[in-house]
Amino acid sequence: MRAGKKIPRARMLLYTAVLLLLVYSWVRFSTTSRPDEEPPSPLHPPAKVVKVDDLAAGSDKGDFAHNPIAPADVARVPDTGARPKVQPYEHKKKPSPQQHYGKVDGTGKSEQGAGYPFPMFMGPDRGFADEKMMEKVKAMMTHAWDSYVAYAPLSDELRPVAGIKHDWHSVGSLLSTPVDSLDTLKIMGLTSRYEVAKKMVLDHLKIDFDAYVSLFETNIRVLGGLLSAYEFDNDPRYLAMAEDLGERFTHAFNTPSGFPINAFNLKTKTGGGGNAGLAEMGTLQLELQYLSDVTGKLFYAEKALAVYDTLYGATLPVPGLYPLTWSTSDVQHMGEHYGIGAAADSFYEYLLKLWLSTGDNKYREMYDRSAEAVAAHILVTKGDQAYLPEAFHNGDSWNSETSFHHLTCFAGGMFATGALTNRRGKWTTYLDIGRKVTETCWATYAATASGLGPEDVRIEGLEAKDSRYLLRPETIESIFYMYRFTHDPLYRDMGRAFVAALDKHCRKEKGFAGLVDVRSPNSGPDDLQQSFFLAETLKYAYLLFTDDDVVPLEAYVFNTEAHPVSMRGYGRRKDIKRGTVERQKKKQ
Repeated sequence: MRAGKKIPRARMLLYTAVLLLLVYSWVRFSTTSRPDEEPPSPLHPPAKVVKVDDLAAGSDKGDFAHNPIAPADVARVPDTGARPKVQPYEHKKKPSPQQHYGKVDGTGKSEQGAGYPFPMFMGPDRGFADEKMMEKVKAMMTHAWDSYVAYAPLSDELRPVAGIKHDWHSVGSLLSTPVDSLDTLKIMGLTSRYEVAKKMVLDHLKIDFDAYVSLFETNIRVLGGLLSAYEFDNDPRYLAMAEDLGERFTHAFNTPSGFPINAFNLKTKTGGGGNAGLAEMGTLQLELQYLSDVTGKLFYAEKALAVYDTLYGATLPVPGLYPLTWSTSDVQHMGEHYGIGAAADSFYEYLLKLWLSTGDNKYREMYDRSAEAVAAHILVTKGDQAYLPEAFHNGDSWNSETSFHHLTCFAGGMFATGALTNRRGKWTTYLDIGRKVTETCWATYAATASGLGPEDVRIEGLEAKDSRYLLRPETIESIFYMYRFTHDPLYRDMGRAFVAALDKHCRKEKGFAGLVDVRSPNSGPDDLQQSFFLAETLKYAYLLFTDDDVVPLEAYVFNTEAHPVSMRGYGRRKDIKRGTVERQKKKQ
């Protein structure tokens, strides 16, 4: 337009009207979802979906499918930006109905997860199944289970190199492997093998076991396994056995402090004395509360919940942190040794999961206070790495170990779950802690010649301090959670590498054995097929490759042995209202 030339007023008004109409149309189109699109969630954007065949090209050496990791790459999982070729979204074939436990009992859930009792904290995109990897893990489970049946039936565990049984007690077996395997076989749809395990348990498991067992281990494996089997099968015989076992457990709390004695004789219902470990007395509540809920008998959980009440009201040297050892004679801790690994781990895990499963906010408050304290006093960060070594407190000073245990690697999933289920305050900080812990633990695997992680790791250089790999699940557990929460294909790449390394270095003719030295794959086997390998390691590896509606995290919680039970408002607890846990009225 030349300077000085005036535009008639009428034409100016017309130009202005046309311009406003164009702007309005553009804004409306750009901010409205098309009818065939799901509106994206700002906290869980739609996942990039890739063809399964493109993702399944991982090396049998335990490398990432798209970025081989040499033993020298020790610091962290490298991010080269390389990603599989993105394809238009295509719905993959769903697992068969008996495997798809988001739909158990016809609760009316839709494909997008409507009907789950916990608020949808993962977004509407439910991911897709990598059927090739699911079949791979299922084949590994079949080999592990069939080997047990062939060489060590009715025992606790199998020694796969020697081809003989292993029992934890001289008087017999608590059938650790069959009980631990029930729900894994059920979830994977291995029906005939599930029926064999079920017959073993129902016909041969003796609850009145005349030996001093670990209350902790018997709870997470046997009681947890029975309850999960009942959850998915609805056979009342499982529940009857669980009630028998749960009633016996209540006698372990008959101490002056109310803290249970871990060495406990199931037949005589007496304890062997000694102090109480934090994890031992704080990892009973999830199972016993479920038992109370499904039977309507409050007394099963009463004494276990009283332990939390006592700890909640205890005077602590460091608010939110609980020492590892406590007296059973009075409410007194023994020293100021702290950690989130052995002897402590599942206590903190169960605070969060008891809240998730019941909706009682008291336990969320306890967890939040503890998560803040763990992050402030135990967590060690170095760049993009995060570790959780044990620590000692003395006055105003803290001294941390220079290594961290494989057991602490579960905390990646715990911190991430805690963050995403209550997005307030510094929740993004805790989510990032979960990511860093998970990826640091994975880096300890990527650093070894075998592609498997050591039992204990020096923080400096991520070098093995205890070089054994005992078929442990904690790292793949956190990888499973991080994938469910993000759908980042990086985590499935980790899973493919893990499964390949496990199958290459731990698979034997008669089952699976650990490694004596992860730095040297030819160093020899640790000759024990741990029951938790079938309960946890293979279950988490399998679920990593299913869609999100197979044992959905908005409807189930896993106990610390990976036995899933429903939340209130779903499954066997569908008629129980979420909220404050009902307690028995005290006698006047």
